[in-house]
Amino acid sequence: MARDAASGAPFETGDFKVKLGLIAVAIVAALSCTAGSALAATGACQTDPAGPAETPVVFVPTEGGPAYGGMQYPRAVGLGPKQVALTFDDGPDPETTRRVLDILDRHCVKAAFFMVGIYAERHPDIVREVAARGHTIGTHTWSHPNNLRHFSLTQAQREIRRGFTAVEAALARAPEEDLDRLAPFFRFPGLNDSKALIEWLGERNVATFSCEFGADDWKSISSAQVRIRALSNIASVGRGVLILHDTKPRTADMLSDFIVAMRQQGYSFAQLAPQAGAGELAAAVRDPLIGPVRRADAASALIGTIIEPSLEPASALR
Repeated sequence: MARDAASGAPFETGDFKVKLGLIAVAIVAALSCTAGSALAATGACQTDPAGPAETPVVFVPTEGGPAYGGMQYPRAVGLGPKQVALTFDDGPDPETTRRVLDILDRHCVKAAFFMVGIYAERHPDIVREVAARGHTIGTHTWSHPNNLRHFSLTQAQREIRRGFTAVEAALARAPEEDLDRLAPFFRFPGLNDSKALIEWLGERNVATFSCEFGADDWKSISSAQVRIRALSNIASVGRGVLILHDTKPRTADMLSDFIVAMRQQGYSFAQLAPQAGAGELAAAVRDPLIGPVRRADAASALIGTIIEPSLEPASALR
């Protein structure tokens, strides 16, 4: 019979072994929690063997509002051979965006998210999470009308402005280091642009983004078909910007396998981000779409009729 050193109470040695085991488990659990917290704090990721520890960043000029994407425009972002930039449209979505973020983290891939304002207003916590995980944020109008060409110029401008305002409002409560994740990047719903709107964006130093390829993930097809189409379309061009949708479960379902397959085929990923000083350029113009001056007015700017969005892209990606 052994005795407790503190109380002098007797106990069986078998009980002592059990206690030691429980203490050991507790210590391991505490160390695991500490390690997990450190991992989250440093932004480290669980890379797969074929991937790099970090996604290289391609810094994109925005002054004068250039339009990028070989599907529609002669200008492309500065990607290297077999290099692809992932972009996600239409979120944030409470069901699938975090799944997409977790997969990107696991494979050490950073992307650009073109957000719909009405959803940014409804889910500001997810907007801040996208920023905190190191991704670039652009905008995609307020309510995602499929074709801004059907709007008057004033109405279309209001749709674009409210989209930026909603995302800025969501990020207003983010840590200081995450505020600059909102880039002067804009993508037209359905890629249905207009010369007048591109010029209007350009006057505000906001770049327009199209793509080089899509994956048809907005269609009613399986996740396997989305993956196959993405790989096939990329192979036909060789490099460029890929449009996906973080609102689609089929996209989240195929994303991990897609990233692995891309790397096995010799491709790499790059993150699109604005050149240094792009935010200041966009904020310095008269009547800006983006900038610290708008954060204080974000809530009042959103007062008005709520338009329910339509989130299926039109024929531009078919």
